[in-house]
Amino acid sequence: MTHPRLWTTLAAALVLAASAGAAEPPVKVTAARVGLPPGGKAVERDETGAAAHVAKFAAWAPVYVEFELGATISEPAELVVEAADPDEITTTLAVPLNLAGAPVGKLAGTEVGCVGYVRPAGVGEVTVTVRTRDGRPLSEPYRVRSLRPRDPLTYVVLTLGAPYPGFDLPKSPGASEQSVELRGGRVELTAITDVAQLPDRWIGYDGADLVVLNTGAGSEAFLQKLFGETGGPAEKAKRAALLEWLRRGGRLVVTVGGNAGIVAQLPALREVLPFDVTGTRTVGRLRLVWPTRAGSQTSAMTRDIAQPNQPFPVAALAAKPGRAARVLIPPPDPTAPTKDVVAGQAAYGLGRVTVVGLDLDRAPFTEITARPEFWDWVLYEGGANRASGEGKPRQPSAALTEDEDEAAVALRTHLDTFDGVPVVSFGWVAVLIVLYLLLIGPVEYYFLKRVLGRLELTWITFPVIVLTVSLAAYYSAYSLKGRDLKVNKVDVVDIDPATGRVYGTTWLAVFSPRIDTYTVGVTPGAGWGDTELGTAVSWVGAPRGGRASLLRRKYEYHTDAEAVADALEGVPVQVWGTKAFGANWSGRFDPASATAVAKSDLTHPPGDPTKVIGSFTLNLPAPVLSDCVLFYAGQAYPLPGGTIRPGEAVRPVWDKTTAAAQWLQKEGGLDDLLRRAPNYTGPRGGVAGGAQPVAFGAVPPYGVLFHEAALGYGEGTVPRNASVRRLDQSWRLTPEHRDEVILVGRTTTPSGTPAEEALSGPGAASRLWLRRLPGTGERTPIPGTGRQETWVRVYLPIR
Repeated sequence: MTHPRLWTTLAAALVLAASAGAAEPPVKVTAARVGLPPGGKAVERDETGAAAHVAKFAAWAPVYVEFELGATISEPAELVVEAADPDEITTTLAVPLNLAGAPVGKLAGTEVGCVGYVRPAGVGEVTVTVRTRDGRPLSEPYRVRSLRPRDPLTYVVLTLGAPYPGFDLPKSPGASEQSVELRGGRVELTAITDVAQLPDRWIGYDGADLVVLNTGAGSEAFLQKLFGETGGPAEKAKRAALLEWLRRGGRLVVTVGGNAGIVAQLPALREVLPFDVTGTRTVGRLRLVWPTRAGSQTSAMTRDIAQPNQPFPVAALAAKPGRAARVLIPPPDPTAPTKDVVAGQAAYGLGRVTVVGLDLDRAPFTEITARPEFWDWVLYEGGANRASGEGKPRQPSAALTEDEDEAAVALRTHLDTFDGVPVVSFGWVAVLIVLYLLLIGPVEYYFLKRVLGRLELTWITFPVIVLTVSLAAYYSAYSLKGRDLKVNKVDVVDIDPATGRVYGTTWLAVFSPRIDTYTVGVTPGAGWGDTELGTAVSWVGAPRGGRASLLRRKYEYHTDAEAVADALEGVPVQVWGTKAFGANWSGRFDPASATAVAKSDLTHPPGDPTKVIGSFTLNLPAPVLSDCVLFYAGQAYPLPGGTIRPGEAVRPVWDKTTAAAQWLQKEGGLDDLLRRAPNYTGPRGGVAGGAQPVAFGAVPPYGVLFHEAALGYGEGTVPRNASVRRLDQSWRLTPEHRDEVILVGRTTTPSGTPAEEALSGPGAASRLWLRRLPGTGERTPIPGTGRQETWVRVYLPIR
C-alpha cells in the first residue's frame, strides 16, 4: 500500500514545478478607480486610503487604471471592465488599449490614453483585466471592492481646470458652521485638472449634473489643450465628448475674468458661449444682483464687490448676432438703461450654457460673505433649479435608494406591465405549495395505507405525482403567460430644426416566452433622421446589493474602434421573465430640405419682439401627431383640435393664454405618472394611489419633459426626477425665452399590435434590433406583440 506522504510529496513537487515554470503576466494592474476624481473636502476613502472617486447608481462612470509593464507589448490589447447589473448578471465592456511600444515600468491610465467605462448597479465589485484582442489574458484580474455608488438624488458638480478655493453653499438647517458637507451630502464636488483625465466619450460625463469650467489663472494650459488648435486627436476626441454631452442635455457654467483675452482667441470655446467674449474691462466696483432660490416668493440679493485701490478685471460680453441668449445679471429691467452684461445663458442643443464674466476663484469675489449664496445661484440657475436644494440628506453608509427618483421608477413600472400577462400573487403561490406538500405527504400516505394497503407503491406514485404536478404547472403557466414575445417601448424624441439634430431617449422592456438570449440595439426610425455615432444602450433596473451571480451568466456591451456600448450582445432572459433596457441615440437631418423633419417659418413682427407670426410644418413619418401643445414665453397654448399631419402648414393663433407652469400642474398628469411608482407616497407624505391597483393608459410625459415646472411649490414638494434631470427643459419656459416655440405631441400604437409594426413602424421614432447588431446585415423582424408610445418635442426657432 502506497504511503499517503508519498502522494503529498509528489503533489507539492508538481505545484512547485508549475509555479516555477509559469511566466509572470506581462501587465500588472496596480490601481483602478471608478468614477469622477474627487474635488471636495468631505471625501470617502477607498481601500488604498486615497480619496474615493465619485460614481452614481445607473450613471456611466469613467474607469481610471494604472499599470506596471514587465515586458514590451507588441500586439493590440484591450481593457476589460466587468460589473454586475441589477439582476446580478455580469456585464463585460472592452475598450481598445494602446500599449504597443510603451516603455517597461509603471504607467498611469491617462499616460496611455486609457479610460474604460462602467455603469454601477449597486455596491459590489468591478473587475479590470487586460487581454489581447483574441481573448488571451495579459494581466491578472484587479478587483475594485470599495465601490459605493451615490444615490440618484446626489447632485454632482464637476469642475474643469483650476479648482475654486472657497466654494461653499449655504448651510442646511441644523448644520454647524464647521461642517464641510454640502447640503447634507446631497451635493458632491469632483474635479479634473488635467486634460488627459477627461473622458473621451460623452457617456463619461453621465454622472455629472453640472460642469463648471474655470478659465482663470492656472487654467491656461488646460484651455489651450482642450480648446486650442494645437491639440492632437486625443484632445479633440475629449473636446468632442464634452460638447456632445452638452448637446444631449448637459449643463455647463463657464467663468471668465482675467483670462478673457485667452478665451477670445479660442474659437472652439467661443462657439459654445452664449455671448461673445471681446476682452476684459477693468472696474473698481461691481454690483451683483441675483435672485434667491426660486419659490412661491421671489426676492433678490445684492452685493457690491471691490478691492480698495485695486481695480480688477471682468469679461467684456457682447451679444452674438443670431444667437438667442438671456441676460441673467443684471436682471432685466425695461425701465432702466442697458447695462454691461455680467452673466448670461443660452441653449446648446438640449443643454444650456451659462457664462459668468467674473473670476470666482480669486479676490475680490472670494472675500464677500455672500459667496455661498452666489454659488447656490450658480448651481440652480446653471443646472437644475431645485435638485440641489433642501431635501433628504444623503447618508454615506446607508443602502442605495431611489428617493426623489419616482419619475424614473414609474417609467420602469409602466414598461414592466404587459397586457395579457397576469401577475400571480405570492399568496396563490404559497397556497399551491401547501397543497402540493399535502398531496405528496399525508394524502399519498393515506391513499397507499388505507385504500391500497401497499406503502411500497410510493416508488411509483411519488414520481408520478411530481411529474404530473410539474407538467400541470408548466402548461398552466403557458396558458396564463402566453407563448408570444412581448415588447413595451417608450420613445422621447427632441427635434432641433436649427441644427438639424434629433435626440432620442428610448426605454423598453422584453417579456420572453422561453429561455433565450437577445441582442439589443436601437437606431433612429425610418424618416426620423440618419444614424449618428454615440448611441449608448444599457440595462434599466433598481439598485442592487451583493455580487454577480454564481452561475456566471454574462453578456457584453458591443464596442469597436468608433463606438462604445452602442448595443448589448447575448443578454439572457429567463422563461416568462422580463428585462428592461434604455438607450440614448441621435440622428441628423438636412434642415434646408423641403422634406425636413421640421421646418419653421415663425418670425417676430416688425418692431415687436414679444409676438410671433408665421407657420411651421412637420414631416414626421407618423400619420398624425396628437394632443399637441405649444409653449412660448412662459405660456401654454393647446393646439385647437390637437392634431398635426405630415406636410400640413400650422399657423398658430396666440390667444387664450395660460401660464405654462399653471397648465402643466393642472393638465400635465404628474401625479398620474408618479402614482405608477410602487413606493410613491405623495408630495407631502400622504397615501397616494400607487399602492392600489389602478388601470393606467399611456404614460403622461410632462412630468419628465418639464418636471420642475409641473411640480408646484407646496410644502414638502421636492423634485422626483433624479436620474432623468437632463430631459427636464423647464428652464426654457420663462417669459424672457422668446426666440423659440416648443411643440409637444404624441403618437400611440394600440396594445396588441404585431411587434414589428408597432416597434419599427412609422409611429416609432426608434427601430429596435433584437437578433442582430445594427449595421451588420438585414434587420430581423420582431415576432410577437408590442406596445409603442412616442412623445415628440420640437424646438421651433423664431427667425
